[in-house]
Amino acid sequence: MPDNTSPIPTGSIPAEFAPQAYPLPVPSLEPDFRLVCNLAQRIPVGPTPTGGQRNWIGISDGWFAGKWGTGVVVPGGQDNQVVTPDLSTKIDTQYLLKTDDEVPAYITVHTEGWRTGDSEVLAKLFDPAQADGVQPSEYKFRLYVHLETGDARYKEVCTGMWVASGARLGSKVLYDAYRIQ
Repeated sequence: MPDNTSPIPTGSIPAEFAPQAYPLPVPSLEPDFRLVCNLAQRIPVGPTPTGGQRNWIGISDGWFAGKWGTGVVVPGGQDNQVVTPDLSTKIDTQYLLKTDDEVPAYITVHTEGWRTGDSEVLAKLFDPAQADGVQPSEYKFRLYVHLETGDARYKEVCTGMWVASGARLGSKVLYDAYRIQ
């Protein structure tokens, strides 16, 4: 496993462009918003050519609150996931957010990422009755998050970058998104 405290290897990079000679700012993470959504029943689609199992899970509704706004998750989103033989799950979701403004704005959300961990723990997450008893610290649920809107009031979300840490709680998913600064 790589040592994250070591400098970046330079290999064949010319000396004047090595990290020590030309340092770049290190990105930081700022807590930005939380999203909670209710999931519909999982629909097994079938095996994938790479040996995983594709599932389709509808998003029935939910809520979000962040530094830039609050509102609800519009029913109709989906999680198009692939579960590997060891039960790691590739996540690919689409949501639509509706802000609480008097004239609401609509913001699309696309996430991609992985839920990984011990197979016994991951198996519990597929059973809503057992998933509530699994602590988020027992597995990793990490996402890249992309937001987009045509509403000028929220244009700053179109150029933001986020990573998130999530949890599966019964028939709910929640995650905290951190803006990359």
